[in-house]
Amino acid sequence: MLANEAHWIGETLSRLQSRELSPVLNVGSATATFREQVQPWIDREIFSPLRKRGVVIEHLDIQRGDGVDLCGDLDDDNFVGQLFSRGYQSLLCCNLLEHVNDPASIASKLETILPSGGHLIVTVPNQFPYHPDPIDTMFRPSVYELSNLFANCHLLQGTLLDCGTGWDYVGRNPLVMLSKLKHRFKGLRDHGGIRGSSSFVPWLFRTFRQTCVLLQKKQ
Repeated sequence: MLANEAHWIGETLSRLQSRELSPVLNVGSATATFREQVQPWIDREIFSPLRKRGVVIEHLDIQRGDGVDLCGDLDDDNFVGQLFSRGYQSLLCCNLLEHVNDPASIASKLETILPSGGHLIVTVPNQFPYHPDPIDTMFRPSVYELSNLFANCHLLQGTLLDCGTGWDYVGRNPLVMLSKLKHRFKGLRDHGGIRGSSSFVPWLFRTFRQTCVLLQKKQ
């Protein structure tokens, strides 16, 4: 998650009442180490303010790890049914839909989990380099294309959010840049393709952009 993206999410959530949000499910959460140390702006901008408001937060990921409260696959209808029974009032789904083969199917599952009137924040890259985790379908939707996946929701707010350049992303630090490139060249070996490793370089001075939407499930 990019820093400007986390700030937008935090600001958007701050305008909703705690009772409209709690409990909130963070879908595709990654680990607490990732949220608090690797990208500390995630916890600082989003989850720390929610905790201070008394909002109950649960983190869901397909892989087990520290700070992952629930582990499961949204392609499993039984698991989705269990999530619905937990009574979430809001969902976050950030930077997930570009990593699945059928984003429309996942959108439908998210709508199933939400009650009528529940809120959903979804973010997906609009301009961002190829980044397999383990795949990247290059789904790069507009606000209209993203909100259209959620047929049972109203679009309350949407934006194409500028999030700095690749140079900003590495903190304008050549050593950090080299570290990230080394990680991507490892991806060359692991995924058998050049795109996942070399595609970051042209983005050093190109602007990253995120598609961000706030949705509400129809009554």
